[in-house]
This record gives sequence, C-alpha cells and structure tokens, in this order.
Amino acid sequence: MISAKKVFFFIVCSITISVKAQNEVKVILPSNSYESLIKLYDANANDTLVAKKIAHVYINKAKKDNDSTKIARGYARLAFVSERSTALKYLDTTIALSINSKHKNFPAVGYLFKSLYLFNNDEYEKSLKNAILGYKSAKKKGNIDQQLTALLQINSINAIWGDYRKALNSELLTLDLLFNNKELEGFTQHYLYSLEGIGKCYVRLNKPDSALIYFNKGIVEALKEKDSITYYAFVSRTGTALYKKRDFKAALDSLIKGDIIRESYNKKYLPYYYYYVGSTHYSQENIDEGIFYYKKIDSIYENSRVLQPELPIVYDRLATYYKSQGDKETQLKYLYKLIQVRKIINTKRIFIKEKTSQDYHIPKLLEEKDLLITELNQKNNKATTITWFILLFLGISIAFIFYYFKRQRLFRRRFEELETQLEHPKKDEETINTIETGIPENIINDILLKLDTFENESSFLSLNLSLNSMSKSFNTNSTYLSKVINLKKNKNFSQYINDLRIDFTIREFKNNFKFRKYTIKAIANESGFKNAESFSKAFYKKFGIYPSFYLKQLENKKD
Repeated sequence: MISAKKVFFFIVCSITISVKAQNEVKVILPSNSYESLIKLYDANANDTLVAKKIAHVYINKAKKDNDSTKIARGYARLAFVSERSTALKYLDTTIALSINSKHKNFPAVGYLFKSLYLFNNDEYEKSLKNAILGYKSAKKKGNIDQQLTALLQINSINAIWGDYRKALNSELLTLDLLFNNKELEGFTQHYLYSLEGIGKCYVRLNKPDSALIYFNKGIVEALKEKDSITYYAFVSRTGTALYKKRDFKAALDSLIKGDIIRESYNKKYLPYYYYYVGSTHYSQENIDEGIFYYKKIDSIYENSRVLQPELPIVYDRLATYYKSQGDKETQLKYLYKLIQVRKIINTKRIFIKEKTSQDYHIPKLLEEKDLLITELNQKNNKATTITWFILLFLGISIAFIFYYFKRQRLFRRRFEELETQLEHPKKDEETINTIETGIPENIINDILLKLDTFENESSFLSLNLSLNSMSKSFNTNSTYLSKVINLKKNKNFSQYINDLRIDFTIREFKNNFKFRKYTIKAIANESGFKNAESFSKAFYKKFGIYPSFYLKQLENKKD
C-alpha cells in the first residue's frame, strides 16, 4: 500500500536530483552538459511533453558521442514520462544498450523500473523475473541501493503469491542488509517499506501480535518524518492485524481512519480495504454488510481483472450467502468464479515459487550461488564430523559404563574377601635369622620388643613419623631398624607404617560408628596420613579397593 514507486524514484539509481520546479523552461541546447540536462529534466518531470523533449536532446547528444551508457540513461528517462507500453519498450532499449556497461547503475535501472511497471499492471511473473535480474546485476556491481530496491520488489511479490514463511525470512534478511548500510540516502524509505512488508507477512502467517510490532514501528517512524500518507497507511495496516486478533471494533476504527486519504494509495488499496472491512462485519455476524463489501471486490475484479489472494474466500462466502437465500443462479455464478480464480491463483503461485526457488535463493539471498553451495558443503562436512564425534562419544561412554560396572563387581568381590580375611586374620611370621641380617641377636630382640610397643601404643599415627625419628626413639640406627622390619614383615619401612595405619582405619570402621561419618580427608589425618590422596592410594594398594567404596559397602551390609 505504501507506494513502491516512491521508493524506486527516490533510491533505485541515484539519478533523481531534487530541484525546485521552474515556471519557465530554459532553452534546451545540445551544447548543455549531460548533468545540466538531467537537472532540467528533473525540474520539469511533471510536464511530460517538456521532459520528453529534454530526454530526446540527451539521447541525441549521447548518440553523437557514441556513449551507449548515456544513451541508455536517456531512454530510461524517456520511459519515466511515457505511457506503460511505450515505457516498457524504452526500458528494453535501456537494458540492451547497457547490458555490458561498467556503470554501477546499469543495466539494473532498466530491469528494476521494468519490474515496477509490470508489478503495477499485475504481471507478477514477469515483474519477478526482472526484479531477480536487477538484483543479480546490482549484486555484481556492489550497488546496495539497487539491491535493496530489488529485494523489496521481490519480497512484495512473494508476500502475496509465494511461500509466506520464506517471504518473511527474505524480508528479515533484507532488513539486516539495510541496517548494515544505514548511511544510505534512501534509508528511511527502505526502512518503512521493510516494516510494512514484514508486518504483512506476519498477518498472512496469522501472527498478529508480531505484525503489530512492525506496523507500530512504521507509525512512529512516519510521525518522526512527518509523512502523513505513510502514517495513515500503517494505521490502516494495523486494522488487518487487529482483525486477525478478532478485535473487530479496533480493526474497523483503524481501517476507517486510514481510509481518509485513499486517493494517495495505489490501485491495490481498495480491494484490500473492502476485504478487511467486509470480513470484519462478516465475522461479527453482520452478514449483509459483509456481503455488500464483498460484492464491491467482485465488481473491481470484473473491471480490472486484478487478482488478490483473498478472492477465493470472497467468492466462497458470496456463494454460501446466495445459497442461504435460495438464489441458486447467483450461487452458481459465484461458484464458477471461485473455480476460475482458484485455478489462476494456483498456477500463479506454482510459477512464482518455482522461479523463486530456481533463480532467487531466499534462505541465502545475500550470497552468491557458489558461496551458498560451499557453505552447504561445509555444513554437511561439519554435520558428518559431529555425527562421528557423537558415535565416538557414545562408544567411549558405553566402554566406560562397561568398565565401571565390571570394576564395581571386582571391588565387591574384593570387599567380601577383605571381610573374610578380617574374620580370620593371619599372624605375621616373626622368626629372624641373625646370620642373614648380620645384626647381633640382643639388638634384634630389643628392636622387636620396641616394635610391639610401637604398634600397641599406635605411635604409627604420628604425622611426622620417619625412619630416622623412629630409629632414634628406639636407640638404634636406621639400618638395623629397616632390616628388622624388612625381614619381620616382608615389606619396607613405608609400606609397614602405611599398613599399620590402614589396619587401624579398618578397626575404627568396624568399631567406631562416628569414625565412618568423617570425611575421607579427616579419616586420613586421624590415621596418620598427611592428605586424602596418599591415604586412598595406600588403602587401594593393600586391599584393591578405595576407602569410599569400602565404607559404602559397609553401610549397605549393615542395612
């Protein structure tokens, strides 16, 4: 409803320079520079006869200079002030002359204006084709203005006849491109057009709350720009979203408020307005009032053959209404029209969806086709890598689980063996051959007595215990003490001390309920170990299980 032509003429190729209209036309001479002729043309664009003369002078001057791009520019100007059929021929000439031009605006100018003329004449398939060609040309030249204009045109067609979800994605991508180029002269016009397009898509997707967000943004922006036409257009659009929310009173208020300047809107406005006003009445059970507006839409279609996506709903409701009135002849007339428009609309939608899919990649419309393919391949490779990683992870997890349960079974067996061993303890062999040690017998006996006292008094629980400190307390040397322990217990000094401490721990576990409730660190300290890690290692070395597992099994056994 917001005029696309307004956006095109303001933005497409940066060729319109605002100049105040003059009361008298300056003398048009071929000697005038190209830019002075363009300014003169812009100043008199509303006087088509004068504008055509200026355009012809421009073209003839360019022909003498053999400048094909400027000739093309002249024909584009000539098209702007000509009737549709003639304008399309001039635009074809513009395209043909500038197809190989290095100028950043050509040949996209020809494609985009041709798309606009075709769109306004409801030739959507042809309009889409030219918009896509214009987009590709603008993309190749890096012309952001023209890319945005082409995208807005393509999105407009898809929002009516394409896949609404994909159309919305395309609109949102276009908005992203726009916000990445805020410095553009036509930013505001593009922004307003995008807000309307996104809102329309949300309405068609039955997401009125999302639509209202964008329509209200449009209202705010239009007020800021003091653009009353666009303001009322957005007010009217809010009526469609409110209708979808079934807030019929508010919907009618918005639609009627926006209608006060209907002459400023394009020719697609009236069928749109009649449909939503009529549908609002129809949904409120004001059937006759709704039918009144639906018949207005039918009359417009009969005169202009302008299709609207909602026409099948209109003819279905008209046929239903006249069936209820017993008017079979009129009912049959509308049923016939319903079949006709459905067939035409379905054909149109199929073409546009296929054309969009083949030539205009909505999911990645901001990238070239080969870049898209590369990205998809990368995604596939990444997906394959992730799949293998997941399989590897699952394999490792299964192996770990298998190992865990196997180890748990082993630990439980060792626990049972330990319990049996504790019930039937074996005595250490204490016979020592004095010849093997080279230590006098009286010294050996003295050390053995002191070891018994050492064990009975639990002196091994001292955190600062060492071979040297122990030998001094025994009034002997460390060599003698170490040899006696090696031969008495078949273990070295460290192992002997650790085993005494672990045996102490086991006794406490068995006999001291409070001791079991300590943390592993506290148990380690109470047992003479400086830290939990050395305690756990010593416990595991002696019994093949960890103290935490032993405690858990002990508690389970108790239960």
